[in-house]
Amino acid sequence: MARTGSHAEKRMLKAAVELAHKKGLSGFSVRELCAKAKVNSGMFNYCFKRKENLTESVLKAIYSEMIKRIELNISSSKTPKENITEILTALSAFLRDNRKIISAFAGDVLSLKMSDKKIFGNFTTHIKLLSGELSKAKKEKMLVTDSITSALLILVAPFVIPQVMQGYMERTNNNQSIHIYDFNSEEFDSTVGERIKITVNAVFKEGIK
Repeated sequence: MARTGSHAEKRMLKAAVELAHKKGLSGFSVRELCAKAKVNSGMFNYCFKRKENLTESVLKAIYSEMIKRIELNISSSKTPKENITEILTALSAFLRDNRKIISAFAGDVLSLKMSDKKIFGNFTTHIKLLSGELSKAKKEKMLVTDSITSALLILVAPFVIPQVMQGYMERTNNNQSIHIYDFNSEEFDSTVGERIKITVNAVFKEGIK
């Protein structure tokens, strides 16, 4: 039974990710999920019990891949600047590859559709890792600001906000330019290395050359 349940769980997770990209994590029913995954509702109850548990499992599945990449590439032998560059590189790839589902999740949270707000607190490991590297840099007087919060906002916001915005446009099939400026998603994705360098240079006294 455990083997059957495990196989069905993987199918449901895969189906849930596909549905969430299009409709948001709260935009599809358990019946719709089961039909797509070709399992019965009893198997859903066996594996997840509640929709909130499925939501958390979906988010953990995509988020854990980014954390694995970060942990693989950062080390105590690297400088805080080098480690922060590695974290931002992994974060950027994660946002690019999952921007539709992330935009849907953000929409669910902002519109108060998420019934279990504690889920959101499970996905802050990258912020903790960034804060740790920034704290090391602050002790060594490497930063242009004494505020870790300010440094975090400078580092993270330029990558998260445009990808959430682009994910929403892709999810709603809106190919028109954003009202404020013409947004070229291909150029945005291809210049990520340059933007990481610019962002890190804005936080550290000695910039990356």
